[in-house]
Amino acid sequence: MNLIGEHTDYSFLPVLPMAIQRSVVIAAGPAESYVEVASTIEEDVIRFPHGAAAPDEGWGRYLFGVLDVLGEEAAGRTARLLVDGDLPSSGGLASSSALTVGLLAALAQLWDLDLDRQELVDLAIRAERVVGVESGSMDQTVIMFAREGSAMRLDFEPPQIRHIPVPEDIAFAIGFSGQSAPKGSTVKEHYNRAVISCRAAASLLGAAMGVDAGVPPRLAGVREASDHEIDALPEVTSAGKVASTLAVEPISLTTMTAGEFPSDAAITPRRAARHVLAEARRVDLAEEALAEGDGAELGRLFDASHSSLQEFGASTHGLDVVVDAARLGGALGSRLTGAGFGGWAVALCSPDLVANVVEAMSVAGGGPAFPVDASAGLS
Repeated sequence: MNLIGEHTDYSFLPVLPMAIQRSVVIAAGPAESYVEVASTIEEDVIRFPHGAAAPDEGWGRYLFGVLDVLGEEAAGRTARLLVDGDLPSSGGLASSSALTVGLLAALAQLWDLDLDRQELVDLAIRAERVVGVESGSMDQTVIMFAREGSAMRLDFEPPQIRHIPVPEDIAFAIGFSGQSAPKGSTVKEHYNRAVISCRAAASLLGAAMGVDAGVPPRLAGVREASDHEIDALPEVTSAGKVASTLAVEPISLTTMTAGEFPSDAAITPRRAARHVLAEARRVDLAEEALAEGDGAELGRLFDASHSSLQEFGASTHGLDVVVDAARLGGALGSRLTGAGFGGWAVALCSPDLVANVVEAMSVAGGGPAFPVDASAGLS
């Protein structure tokens, strides 16, 4: 669950997530001449004979992505996998990353592959991108390296992890908005549009500032952009138009691991830069507030983050209703968590008000809500 730092990781800007006490559990054993996966909550059993093509849809694509990135390590090997657990798969709580990391770890153990934890993270990131979502690396990293009782500050340039203990007088709850938002299917287009919007903004800001925004372009390279420079960005344009302005090929902005984003599709560079660069500053402030046990300041940052995400276009009416209900129930602050476009909201409150906040979020969203504790990662 991400505390704060939404849509920043794929721009190589910091995030502040934590693992929670919900999990995906995977059992692995040998099979005959294929790799097969079943689930206690899905009716279909998915079987991949060697050389099988990627499925067009469905949760089996994650297993395909895993086998694809393992490459020769998976060649000629067999496995039967069973997936169980209590982590909701409705979007926003990194369920796809938990599944991907779990599949990789289970197969590595079954096949006696010599892969350390960072190698598993890197493979999981690539596997999810094979599915078609050009995501960052926050989810996979916190799932692998989280510590019990702590949130995790994650930086990308240079890579660095800091564990920040959660004070006893600060508690968190999450509530479902009533709208599913799985990153690998219904919100994939929204998510990838946000990624390309950020790339375009980084390219234009880099040109205006005379700095290299990287390949692919990322907002981390132009983090010091002024408000004036951000305001000068186009509100709505396309990657093709941005590429023409900069005299570069559109492919420098639109290439993804799986396919290419349409160069003529609408993107929103100004909104993207405004939110992501401000959100990165909020991560710095939130880390300080959490370390100091300043719940009031952390709650203010949660609220500011949600307002920014509304302008960014990632929130929905259902998420706004749950966030408002959490605040009315006594939360010090609340915001959507995860990519948005549906899914879940997180609320910060004092421990004595957790039950009130959970009830308020459950009633407002019409779905599950529960307290969350900072937990350890992969075991």
